[in-house]
Amino acid sequence: MIAADLASCDDTVAEALAAVPDCKVSSLQVDVVSSDSTNALIESTVAKHGRLDLIVNNAAVVQTMMLVADTPDSEFDRIVSVNFRGVFNGSRAAARVMRDQKSGCIINIGSWYAKQGFANFAVYCATKAAVVRMTEALALEMAPFCVRANTVCPGNTETDMLKKAMREEAVLREITYEEQVQHVKNSIPLGRLGRPEDIASAIVYLSSEDGEYVTGEALNVNGGVIFS
Repeated sequence: MIAADLASCDDTVAEALAAVPDCKVSSLQVDVVSSDSTNALIESTVAKHGRLDLIVNNAAVVQTMMLVADTPDSEFDRIVSVNFRGVFNGSRAAARVMRDQKSGCIINIGSWYAKQGFANFAVYCATKAAVVRMTEALALEMAPFCVRANTVCPGNTETDMLKKAMREEAVLREITYEEQVQHVKNSIPLGRLGRPEDIASAIVYLSSEDGEYVTGEALNVNGGVIFS
């Protein structure tokens, strides 16, 4: 499973340069399920920049909605490989470098689905819960080396992955896609879907000096939906 195709890598580089013209940015296509591929990414980054200050393990796939009883091995393996193994590979590779340099920040992307179970999403929930627990353990392991590890737990955020899930649920509930979107919005106390910028702001906080005393946290960024 490829975390990003070459076109999306190029788009991301162009977007970064448009926002901050003087920044130095590069891209590399990575198979997050492969430890060799992930290790190569970290090694090339350190070779180019001399150190590694931050990694954000963001690659994930959404589960096809289905009951546990109907889930085939192939679907289980697909979700676990990317959503947990991929995050573990990135965390492990970064931890090796950051341990030696005695600094760094590891941020893993979880989900509010990590904090409670949802019918038809059992495997997805389990992988995101695993990310939270693994990150807590990693935070304890890395604290003596002045390295912090945290999880950001987004809610319903406007991404292609959420749109796919909402289309599937609309079919199951026999309503229109637009009705499903409104149903989701109505369930969120702040009354809107999250924006990618909301998640990015949390990442910036946790990786900045303002967040330097935060480690092992699973930070909710979900408009209060987890309490509704």
